Amino acid sequence: MRSVLLVLALLLGARAEAQRQPGWEVRIGDKVVLAPGASGTIPISIAVDRGLSVSRDAQVIVDLAPDPGLTFRRRRLGRADAVDPEADAPRFAVSVRGDQEGEHTVKVRVRFWLCGGKACRPIDVRRTAQVLVTPPVPVPAAPGDAGTD
Repeated sequence: MRSVLLVLALLLGARAEAQRQPGWEVRIGDKVVLAPGASGTIPISIAVDRGLSVSRDAQVIVDLAPDPGLTFRRRRLGRADAVDPEADAPRFAVSVRGDQEGEHTVKVRVRFWLCGGKACRPIDVRRTAQVLVTPPVPVPAAPGDAGTD
């Protein structure tokens, strides 16, 4: 019985460790809401812990695969397209236009090299962003705002 509990504890501990991403995180903004034909921005950032950086010698690649109904100027971005290309952890402000009403998904793939000390390792992350294209809701006029003076 004791050996079964020990094996179970080791498996649970290993599973929790495998889910943890120490040292870095790719963040994508909450749902973007647009009117049809309007443009907005999807923020994408790479956050790294102190002592780590995104390699300046290797490429940073952001690939975008949107559902139909959205338009991007470019579907592949690099470090030079970042808001802050010289930063240890670049961030992007991706411009998007809503062409069709509805809720759309954008598949985002981010690839970079994470460096700390003298070693670097490749990181390949897949996330999604949500874009809701909906007409603006008209605000009803308050009583007395009709200008009937």
